[in-house]
Amino acid sequence: MPDNSIKNTRQDAAFELQKSGVSDTEAYIEADILMEYVFGLKKKDVISRPNLILSGSKIKNFNLLVQKRVQEKIPIQYLTNIAYFMGYEFYVNENVLIPRPETEILVERVLDLIKKQNKELKIIDIGTGSGCIACMLAKLSDQKILATDISKQALGVAKINAKILEVTDKVEFIQSDILESIEEKFDIIVSNPPYIPIQDRESLQFEVSEHEPHLALFVDDEKGISFYQKLIEQAKSRLNFNGYLAVEIGISQSTYIKELLESAGYADINIIKDYSNIDRVIIARISCPEF
Repeated sequence: MPDNSIKNTRQDAAFELQKSGVSDTEAYIEADILMEYVFGLKKKDVISRPNLILSGSKIKNFNLLVQKRVQEKIPIQYLTNIAYFMGYEFYVNENVLIPRPETEILVERVLDLIKKQNKELKIIDIGTGSGCIACMLAKLSDQKILATDISKQALGVAKINAKILEVTDKVEFIQSDILESIEEKFDIIVSNPPYIPIQDRESLQFEVSEHEPHLALFVDDEKGISFYQKLIEQAKSRLNFNGYLAVEIGISQSTYIKELLESAGYADINIIKDYSNIDRVIIARISCPEF
């Protein structure tokens, strides 16, 4: 008769994950995430009650999720439909990117801009995806945010997250390709756009290249800057005087994007590094917007 104790179930899951290439530490973290998702067991329960026998029907579901993670390499966030961003829980599925810690830097810097201006601002989040940027800007400030995405499915996810974060009255969602469907002017335009060259797809983790939405990841040009070219140009006529454009960027793209901004007439270009000392965010001010 199988040992369906917490301890044994957890160890078996971690072992299967390790065999598939997940690191030892990460395997136990993922096993614990699935334990909580399926059985409702917090980490303290797993540690304090190792011999507790688990429900057979739930163990079947638990093992199914472990095998999906092992065999199909589905990201743990998609298996549980849960991702964390800036300490808050978000709903995610394969229609949206999984929020990354690096994007928190972008949100924090935009919040700094908001605090410095100390007035009601018009702010738009381009390519909102899960809505993590727009929802957190609304959650952590007094501002209202307009959020757009070309994907109707992504907007559906973002709206769910606005409800979870209790900011439905502060975030408006519109389907649009960059700024093409938008006529208003803004004080801040923020975006975490697709910036990975399609030819780099094979170098990515399988979990990313095969499960996260390609529309939100990849662009067709060799340097990965085609979206920025469109956004920088369109933003010139959509920013108010002294308005800001704030974007997340990929590895080795800061020089190219800075040149694009300078050529388009932006000033006060600030490049911010991420936790790995990689250029990750660029913020620029438009002093002479187009009318």
